[in-house]
Amino acid sequence: MKVGDIVRPCPVIKATDSVGKVAAVMHQTGCPLLPVLQDGIVVGVVDQESLLSVSLNSHQGHQVKDLMRPMVETISLETPLSHAAWLMKTHQLPALLVMGYDGRLQGIVTRADVLSNLLRGPRPARIGGMATPFGVYLTTGTLRAGVGDWALLATGLTMALCLLFARITLLAGLYLMDTLLRPLLGPAYNTGLFVPYLTGYGVPPIAPWGGTWLDLVPWVEILLFFVFLRLLPLTGYHGAEHQVVHAIERGEDLTEEAVAAMPLEHPRCGTNLAALAILVSMVLMSPVSPAVMMGLVVLAFLFWRPIGMGLQRLFTVKRPKRHQLLNGIKAGEELLRRFQHRLNRPVPLIVQVWNMGFLQVFVGAWLTLWGAHQILKALGLPRLLF
Repeated sequence: MKVGDIVRPCPVIKATDSVGKVAAVMHQTGCPLLPVLQDGIVVGVVDQESLLSVSLNSHQGHQVKDLMRPMVETISLETPLSHAAWLMKTHQLPALLVMGYDGRLQGIVTRADVLSNLLRGPRPARIGGMATPFGVYLTTGTLRAGVGDWALLATGLTMALCLLFARITLLAGLYLMDTLLRPLLGPAYNTGLFVPYLTGYGVPPIAPWGGTWLDLVPWVEILLFFVFLRLLPLTGYHGAEHQVVHAIERGEDLTEEAVAAMPLEHPRCGTNLAALAILVSMVLMSPVSPAVMMGLVVLAFLFWRPIGMGLQRLFTVKRPKRHQLLNGIKAGEELLRRFQHRLNRPVPLIVQVWNMGFLQVFVGAWLTLWGAHQILKALGLPRLLF
């Protein structure tokens, strides 16, 4: 592993800056050593020991030029981390400046950076993932681990089947409701709910708020979809995926105990986007004035994430079983191994999009719904969805 794999940006200071400003910059950034630049060239450094010696005396009027010292050692992007660690130990340096071939500053590495990556290995700052019926899928965008594309297709298939079962269950409920209520209400029941909802034709019964009872049916269908999803093992793998992602992003060890203690919900979960879509759809379908609708849309964008986290807790995520948790940990360990051996290796944008997994899930769902429609068409039955 090389320094270029872990180098990070470094704040710079000027020779005329006050020592108070330098101390504040060190505190805010956590950099124990700051380069002094003049015309883009490093002319010296200031470290914490220099500031500490000033603080024991009167620091009023002191500037960087009064305490900066020449650079002892610098390293390049190609320097091995082991050599950087040797330099830090030999010269008792808290950090090292990283210079480019043109002599210009590239960034800094600190003792903590070197030790963390030597003793444990680097970790991606953010990762994504998906739950599938066969295990956890994880990706950095450039790398992937866990189950493969067929499992992602199966996720789309599973979600499409949940949609179909929700529609079938709802239609069966509407048919039963029509059978029971039509003899009781007579002509006032109009065409009922089953036929208008299935075909889009007919006059459903009027509801007390002035609309029709059909206005509520799509939301019942969405609720049924989430209920069916909750019953599947998929949501257990979803919980394992979230816990592993949390553990990696927080720097935790991928042990069973540590990962099991992580939260089940994640703020970047796709359920949150589903919550936003549901909220906006509810607003757009509500019989309110444009001004009120605009205000409700704004509220939806303000509160969609907390509502999405609630949807995760209630429906799309549940505490994983032990084998599901271990499957997620295995995927996490595989992703970290690949990340540590393929640092800073860019891939084409189309590969990054494919690695996110959404395309595979979409294809799996589309093929399932298309197949269901073809079967219904061959049987002479009406379309169930879309």
